[in-house]
Amino acid sequence: MKVTVKTLGCKVNQSESASIEGVLRINNYEVVNHSANPHIIIINTCSVTAKSDNQSRQLIRKAVKSGARVIVTGCYAQLNSDEISSMDGVDLIIGNSGKINILEYLKKIEKINGKPYTDVKPPTDLLKSQFYYSNRSRAFLKIQDGCNNSCSYCTVPLARGKSRSLSQEEVVDTTRKLVCDGYREVVLTGIHIGTYGFNLTPPSSLPDIVKRLVYGFPQLRIRLSSVEPQEVGTEILSLIGDGFICPHLHIPMQSGSNKILKAMNRGYTAEAYEQVINKIVTSYPEISIGTDLIVGFPGESDKDFNDTVNLVNILPLSYIHVFPYSRRPNTEASQMIDQVDDRVKKERIKYIIAISNMKKNIYRSRNIGRVLDVIVEQKASNNGYYKGISDNYLRVFLLSKAKLGRERLKARVISLTEDGIIAEPLD
Repeated sequence: MKVTVKTLGCKVNQSESASIEGVLRINNYEVVNHSANPHIIIINTCSVTAKSDNQSRQLIRKAVKSGARVIVTGCYAQLNSDEISSMDGVDLIIGNSGKINILEYLKKIEKINGKPYTDVKPPTDLLKSQFYYSNRSRAFLKIQDGCNNSCSYCTVPLARGKSRSLSQEEVVDTTRKLVCDGYREVVLTGIHIGTYGFNLTPPSSLPDIVKRLVYGFPQLRIRLSSVEPQEVGTEILSLIGDGFICPHLHIPMQSGSNKILKAMNRGYTAEAYEQVINKIVTSYPEISIGTDLIVGFPGESDKDFNDTVNLVNILPLSYIHVFPYSRRPNTEASQMIDQVDDRVKKERIKYIIAISNMKKNIYRSRNIGRVLDVIVEQKASNNGYYKGISDNYLRVFLLSKAKLGRERLKARVISLTEDGIIAEPLD
């Protein structure tokens, strides 16, 4: 039976979809692209913004029109199962906790006629290790799920539950399987990985599990996904300095205005964020640091936005992901007055994108002539270039006469492209 898995959203969703595909493959399902006329389409949805909700609905409608049986899971399914059940043609609606039991749901699908079968439970399950499949050289390994924070704009705690972690032994065992399967890089991911291990007995931490992995698998490149600014401590920085973690950190800022940060319940000030970034870059000048920004949060005045602009301008950031504030049901921010006009949000996004593009070019230019650690992911096209990712998170186009597989190599940067760098492998 042919199955397609469609994914929206964060790296956690990507990791979970890869696990679903892995389970399907080892149980003799044929995982195919949408164009191959699948019998079943599994849609792993996102609900972080209103735009994500809309994209999820569009994917569902498109899947239904194809005539395939349709299974909907993910955060949109977790938070809006009633809305999905009113859509014609959906067969199964599964909450986030049900993803790991996808085979059991597939057995039910042939028995469903009429109204969709819905199984959405509160996301309180213990984490279990998951089979992983990808045709790339890098694996996203979910080591943590859920969030204990209460950011005023965010529905993730409602969709994902409280923070909980995969045991150290399960992380190590899964990593061992990934190494045996030929993966060259593992990205440790989660909703809030800085809280990894807090719920375990005995308690553990993100530095603890990283140390186990780097000493147990010295040939493996390890990257961290998003880490909160309060959680970038001395141990994490030492692991980067020793070459055990990729020299790349994604540290959300969200705003450069202290008034807005307080309204968001972010738990830090703009000055504290600036201090963290400058400390990192002073110690490791070549590191790549990315961030997230939300513009148009309720009450964000021109002055508040200018505070954000001033902060991002002075910080040595490599890239910025910017999003318009999206009013989410059942959040504190949705009840706030002074909602910002959509036209203002669009103008502010354009401004930040321009700054981000400038910073991307500056950072990429600084790498010309450097030798980087690169993992080859796939053949780019017929022009002889291979696509890869450097340790400092640059998209690399490798020009090589030799045939390259999923390998790790050293390459010298010789020039820039519109969205990456061109490099030559060292002999």
